Amino acid sequence: MKFFESFLQERNGMINFNFDFYEIVVWVATIVMCLIAVAARSLPLKARGGLGQPLPNPIAVLLPIAFFVSFAGLRKTIGDTFFYMYSFENLPDKNTVNIQMILDGQMYSFIQNLIRNFTDDPQVLIFVCAVIALVPPLIILYIYSAPFELSIFLFFAYGYLGGMMDGMRQYMAAAILLFGTRFLFSLKRGSFFKYAIFVLLAACMHNSALIMLVVFFVVRRKAWKMSSYIIVLGSIVVTVAFDAILPSFLNALKETSYEGYANNGWFTDGKEGGSSLFRAIVAAAPIVVAYLNRGRMNRLGHIGDILINMAFLNAAIYIVASYNWIFARLAIYLSVYYIILTGWVVTYAVKPQDRAIYTTGTVILFFLFSRFMAYQINMYQSDYFLPGRKLFR
Repeated sequence: MKFFESFLQERNGMINFNFDFYEIVVWVATIVMCLIAVAARSLPLKARGGLGQPLPNPIAVLLPIAFFVSFAGLRKTIGDTFFYMYSFENLPDKNTVNIQMILDGQMYSFIQNLIRNFTDDPQVLIFVCAVIALVPPLIILYIYSAPFELSIFLFFAYGYLGGMMDGMRQYMAAAILLFGTRFLFSLKRGSFFKYAIFVLLAACMHNSALIMLVVFFVVRRKAWKMSSYIIVLGSIVVTVAFDAILPSFLNALKETSYEGYANNGWFTDGKEGGSSLFRAIVAAAPIVVAYLNRGRMNRLGHIGDILINMAFLNAAIYIVASYNWIFARLAIYLSVYYIILTGWVVTYAVKPQDRAIYTTGTVILFFLFSRFMAYQINMYQSDYFLPGRKLFR
């Protein structure tokens, strides 16, 4: 059964220690930025973060923004990048740009047409999209995560950077959603309607973002309720029995904007496999640690409950994605909150004398995770970012 065959799906089931030049560059830069973020804690701001934690000096977030945006924005390969650039180059010099395009769910076309009216260089489009997709998550991590240096590490090791370069438009939608984090975490009346504004805007970029309207109600409850375990159990049952329910699923899909997936053999011709169950195990790791230390997690209050419930959903999505990797795309909207939870769990939920052990274990786990998963960084090419790399080989 696909559920039990999906553990070793990526990188041929091997942990790969062969580093491409650009992978070395990003790893070295990430380590340096983590060290600078540690130093930035000695010059904190007077203001407090979103969870009451001290905020390190802003240099801690400005450097990752500059580096990651430059790296992603100056690429010319990975995923659909070539097709985005090709379609941009083939647009006419003058294109329609109006607000109605956004209202009609064509926000990406709006951005693309607007840029094309000023330049025919597709690299400008890729760079602007990298700014939109990467700046908001880094800012949210700066505001809510602790320690921030661990979040910088996880931002790369967990695959957010690599994923963004492979699924640019959906990560742009996720970035818009992140601006609504304040209302997602708020218990004030009317917070749903305020959050819904960001969901609807994000849906104009990628309509899968509408799922967050449901997520809003699912996660805003006390953690460790039976319903969370039912969600995970349900995801296992769905995955094991997916072949049986596939006909009904495809019929339902035909009634949505994803009709193409129902008709092109995506789920039936066997060409698209599932993601590795290793992803689901890693997704569940902070949940286990949080449960073992749930008393200390109470310091985060209702926000801690929301983060834990999101982690349950994240794990459930990756379990279902072991049948077909396309489902993992839904986890994009939860990834930043997963990073926030992981940092808080291994740093503050555990006993002080155990923090070094948990932090070291987290770094090792996610380093191995990054080498096991195929994030396509090794496919990176650029005409601008260290183009003379052959001189270094």
